[in-house]
Amino acid sequence: MGISGLLPALKSIQVTRHLSEFSGQTLAVDAYVWLHKGVFTCATELATGKNTHKYVDYAMHRVRLLQYHNIQPYIVFDGGPLPAKKNTESDRKQKREENLSRGNALAIQGKHREARECYVKCVDVTPQMAYQFIKALRAENIPYVVAPYEADAQLAYLERIGIVNGVITEDSDLLVFGCQNVLLKLDVVASTVISISRRDFGTVTASKSDANSISLVGWSDMQFRAMAILSGCDYLGSIPGVGLKTACFLLRKWKSVEQVVRVVLLEGKKSVPPGYLKQFRLAEKCFLHQRVYCPLEEKLVHLRPIDGDWDEDAEAYVGSDVDAALAKKLAVGDVDPITLLPMKDINPGFTCHAPKLTPMTSTSKSSKGKNKMKEKPSSGGILSFFGMVQILSYPPKRPKGSPLYANKAGLDDPAARGR
Repeated sequence: MGISGLLPALKSIQVTRHLSEFSGQTLAVDAYVWLHKGVFTCATELATGKNTHKYVDYAMHRVRLLQYHNIQPYIVFDGGPLPAKKNTESDRKQKREENLSRGNALAIQGKHREARECYVKCVDVTPQMAYQFIKALRAENIPYVVAPYEADAQLAYLERIGIVNGVITEDSDLLVFGCQNVLLKLDVVASTVISISRRDFGTVTASKSDANSISLVGWSDMQFRAMAILSGCDYLGSIPGVGLKTACFLLRKWKSVEQVVRVVLLEGKKSVPPGYLKQFRLAEKCFLHQRVYCPLEEKLVHLRPIDGDWDEDAEAYVGSDVDAALAKKLAVGDVDPITLLPMKDINPGFTCHAPKLTPMTSTSKSSKGKNKMKEKPSSGGILSFFGMVQILSYPPKRPKGSPLYANKAGLDDPAARGR
């Protein structure tokens, strides 16, 4: 996931920030990041076909943490498979199947600890599992959207058109997609995130003391994107022996990807895969023009307007278009993004309701240990968000462009339409 070595290379501009610093903002969240981590709490149940909603509880705990700090979460789900990642997804599926078989074999032998380790590696988050999270979001009026294809592109689009102020993820790809404010490593105990701002890219310099450091001084978005793709990404494997630092060095020296490939071929020290340049351009188009759902226009659009260099291969690579009616059903989660059939509820017994205020009492003693007295805790405490109690000290905001909060008037608002 992401560009190998990119986050360590950007260490100098990573800032630890408290969630309270984002009070009043809307932050988009990569839902599958939370769901995948939530799976760790119930991997055995999921792998053996038992109903559980522990992964939803895990994700909702983080939703309420954001709300406690007066942040409006906007949850974004992955959609259908993108043709550009066909090989990557195939490899991942094979590894999951291998781990499931190994886990079952270990369980039969009574080696349950070892079996669980395999189950953790084999469980994948399905659209049906994501739908359980959607049910919880609907119950609490939390805005969300299911991307037609990849959540990364959808997250970048929401920020680009001004619906959200930043993105919470664990994927460095968001920087390649062009996100301006990327928030990583959410710490629920300390209520902090690691913030990377794109405006600080120009201050990243190479250091002799750090062998993996790179310099982004004077680089454009196009050069940064080319370096990331050249070093290897989900859409295109790297030329063997070319990592992030080498890609940065070669592009600085030879200026263009075409020239870099030409020089590498002439030197003959590294093997360039056949058709590499064509695949590079298609990968670039995925980062620039992948199809996303526009919640303002309620239809699929490109992340950025397409340029003149466009053909059938590019059209297929960035995701096919669908009619507006189906696109909306996909966006709200009523349709399985893989099969395009009505969504199947795998756990209909799991029903969600917005938490209600439940009076709580605590017992305290006087200085003499007598006269026990019941006291009601402060209603604004953080515990109110992590049990059966949820108290909002502010009216929940409804950002324009949520499938839950569609606002036709937003189409005429230049600020809402984006930058």
